[in-house]
Amino acid sequence: MSLPPSGALSGGRVVTPDGVLSPGWIRLAGSRIDAVGLGEPPGPTRLPLTDLGGAWVLPGFVDMHVHGGGGTSFTEGTAEDARRAAAFHRRNGSTTMLASLVTAPLADLEARAAMLAGLAAEGVIAGLHLEGPFLAAARCGAQDPRHMIAPDVAAFASLHAAAAGHLRVITLAPELPGATDLITAAVQAGVIAAVGHTDATADVTSAAVDAGASHATHLFNGMRPLHHREPGPVGALLDRDEVSCEVIADGVHLHDTAIRLVARAAGPGRLVLITDAMAAAGMPDGRYRLGSMWVDVAGGVARLAADAGPGAGAGPRVSGAIAGSTATMASVVRHAVAAGLPVTDVAAAASTNPARVLGLAGRTGALCPGLDADLVVCDETFGLRAVMRRGEWVTRSRGPNR
Repeated sequence: MSLPPSGALSGGRVVTPDGVLSPGWIRLAGSRIDAVGLGEPPGPTRLPLTDLGGAWVLPGFVDMHVHGGGGTSFTEGTAEDARRAAAFHRRNGSTTMLASLVTAPLADLEARAAMLAGLAAEGVIAGLHLEGPFLAAARCGAQDPRHMIAPDVAAFASLHAAAAGHLRVITLAPELPGATDLITAAVQAGVIAAVGHTDATADVTSAAVDAGASHATHLFNGMRPLHHREPGPVGALLDRDEVSCEVIADGVHLHDTAIRLVARAAGPGRLVLITDAMAAAGMPDGRYRLGSMWVDVAGGVARLAADAGPGAGAGPRVSGAIAGSTATMASVVRHAVAAGLPVTDVAAAASTNPARVLGLAGRTGALCPGLDADLVVCDETFGLRAVMRRGEWVTRSRGPNR
């Protein structure tokens, strides 16, 4: 399919917040969407017209939880490495993304935050997500428990300052001492407080929501399990209408039944699809880094290595724990549709909802006039065909999307 640099797209199945326009058209005006409609675009027009031949057109994906991809990451390496990770995910449909960091010593996190803040200022990424260090060692997953600390407002202030206004989300365990004060400080600073990597009870989790926590970091994963007499964080977060809930719909982290149950419980307005991708996304099986940890990837599944890193035998860390994903948003969206979620709900969860959560709904996240021309073109089975970011076509990865 030959795609001109600008103009109008027609003959697609255009997924909008109001439903699917089939056939639908999109008219572009520079970097923005000028108009969207059903049927054929109104004429006459001097703009180049591309017939999409029935392809699906979804809003560009907004990944608010991603650590890396294409062999590089946000958690270690240079600014150029971080640029390459962002470029990899853009080619695979993520026109907007946060750079997620994992638990590390505070000084290291401050340095990474300062470096990534520069990329956020350039528009390479939309901001930062701190997944740690205020997490529960009992639910550390593939993160390093040696550097996990109790929530500390002064430490948060230092991290927030290092991020130079670009810190968007911080994940914490609400059962830890000082968590409520940190939630309050985060909300006052305009940072989303997310519950994750936690062994909290349902009551403690609900109290954290009362204090201002409004997001769930990869629901089910890194959490006390749901139980009928102690619903834990999963039950409490699903029970609160003000909480948006991430899920990693990659076929590894959650059973498809769990994905469908969360989608029904959260409804189409609260579900957020993420990748939680690490450097191994889009790469061959092998050994990769995730922060201070070594991760082995086999069959596209990333697991903590037995010799994961310094102090690998310390604490509750378990070799073989799932360590992020090798997914792209394109593959997550494809899997979510195959799992039975309606296409309109998937588009909302992959784009509209995370854009709203991040305060970006006035710029991106939907195929609506006035928003950035961020879109993804997919074939009949939701295989990725092309990506547009701010009105310009992005050359996509030639390799298969996992």
